[in-house]
Amino acid sequence: MRFYYGWIIVAIGLAVLMLAVGTLNAFGLFIIPVSEAFNLSRANMNTGIILLHLGTAALAPFVGRMLDLYSARKIMIAGAVLFSASMIVLGLSTNVWLSAFAIAVPLALGIAGGCTLTAPALVARWFSAHRGRAMAITMMGMSLGSVVVVPLFGLLIDTFGWRQCLVIVGCAIAAIFVIAVPLVRERPGPADVEPAASGETEQQAKAAKPQVDLTPMKTSQLLRKPQFWTMALSTALALGALQTIIISLVPLAQENGLSVNQSASLVSLVGALAFAGKLFLAWLGERLDRVLLLSGVFVLVALTSFALLFDHSYAALLACSVLIGLASGTVTPAFLALLADRFGAASFGTANGTATLIMAVISATSIRVGGEIYDRTGNYEAMFLTFVATAIIAAVLMITNRPRKQGRGSAQLT
Repeated sequence: MRFYYGWIIVAIGLAVLMLAVGTLNAFGLFIIPVSEAFNLSRANMNTGIILLHLGTAALAPFVGRMLDLYSARKIMIAGAVLFSASMIVLGLSTNVWLSAFAIAVPLALGIAGGCTLTAPALVARWFSAHRGRAMAITMMGMSLGSVVVVPLFGLLIDTFGWRQCLVIVGCAIAAIFVIAVPLVRERPGPADVEPAASGETEQQAKAAKPQVDLTPMKTSQLLRKPQFWTMALSTALALGALQTIIISLVPLAQENGLSVNQSASLVSLVGALAFAGKLFLAWLGERLDRVLLLSGVFVLVALTSFALLFDHSYAALLACSVLIGLASGTVTPAFLALLADRFGAASFGTANGTATLIMAVISATSIRVGGEIYDRTGNYEAMFLTFVATAIIAAVLMITNRPRKQGRGSAQLT
């Protein structure tokens, strides 16, 4: 059987996501040295990561739309230049306002255009029968970023200092993209035939494959589709709950008598199980309807939130961390694959970029509300009750996207 080039695209996507997410997660390593160099408070230092997240979210619809209209390869090149140059500027800058601008605009645009939006868009174009598996493997790069890239940042800071570290990383980013970009191909050519899904012949796969409109959907058209809103809002509600719970795990554990090491082990377990969730999804592939899978995961979030109302022992928190990790590792790749299924590869950039903004707003709101609830009540009970309700609402919204027609002999919908 001839090797399918789409798996090279998956490998490139995994690598650039590992680079991007690893860079984001390395922010904490710079807090102390940079705050001392610029005489900044911790609150002002933390504003840096807020600016990066806000910039990435705000620019996501624009980048997504550009991916549908123009060459993804050229957008990746532009993103790589901005990503690399921004890191070098941050290493050389002695002006805090210049650094803030570099983080909020060119770095945010570079990460989105070079990595986080472009990688899944390319995978969506190259895969149909194995889209779920391909997307899950690509998203493993997000988990590997903390394991592989963050320690490299730490080593460079210890060896050369934080400024030289940023310059070296900026040059390394440029070198990595110089190798990766020539390997990028926009979409399958006539000779590129994706292998059939398990249990299908090539003829059955071709017959079941839907005819997709190659004309990108306008953002206004997308926003008029109820299906987009139910998918995006349901996933945003679930991810907002998951992110807030993960942030709250350590203080919750410490307030209930757990040590710092025990509390940290909960976060590590979440990360490990998130990777395991992606592995599970890669193995599962197309065997399960994605709407049912996501609805089930959202119910799992509700059940975990409910369990956190009652038992805060180390054993109970470990069990909840396992469930949270599996859920957080499954949601994003399954949602991206479903988004490509329903709106087509030609409109995936627009759909993903717009959904990214929606999810960022709801996640930020969720995290803020969770903190406000604790400040006003002194505990997390009302927050967990809220997440039980929002996760159930998310599951109901998602299940409405399941096709009602279940005719005999019809092809399985994923």
